[in-house]
Amino acid sequence: MSTTATAGAVTEGLGFLEGQGRPLGRKPVPPSVTLTTLEEPVEVLAELRALLAPEPAAARSAAPGLLAAHAVAIWSDQLKGLGIRPEVVTHAFETLRREIWLWLEGDRRWDQLAGHLGARVVRRASLSATERAAPPSDRFFGAASPAGGVD
Repeated sequence: MSTTATAGAVTEGLGFLEGQGRPLGRKPVPPSVTLTTLEEPVEVLAELRALLAPEPAAARSAAPGLLAAHAVAIWSDQLKGLGIRPEVVTHAFETLRREIWLWLEGDRRWDQLAGHLGARVVRRASLSATERAAPPSDRFFGAASPAGGVD
């Protein structure tokens, strides 16, 4: 069997995917849709680091919400223009809890994290309400993983 014939058989076998136009049912997000990169929130970082020493678990728990509130305040006009609700920002930041923790601990640079935050918000906004509500592992595999899964 030739390589061309094999490739054709594989392509025919994937025919059920034709016409979907997007992976995993996500709505297409135009590549031009982006949010302004956030400047490092020095005040939020200081507040979280002050909480970190006496209560690391409380700092880890509070970090996504505090950063999300800061981002919503900065991105307010952009979010309204794109039709993105503040809850989407909060949920997107919650899915990046580990990355936020690494930034808080000093193991991740802000510029790395800031790029992830904006992109995650835009991707989350493109999901349907049902997809946003389901844990990522439920959407892709049908059952939650023991680790909880990460988007």
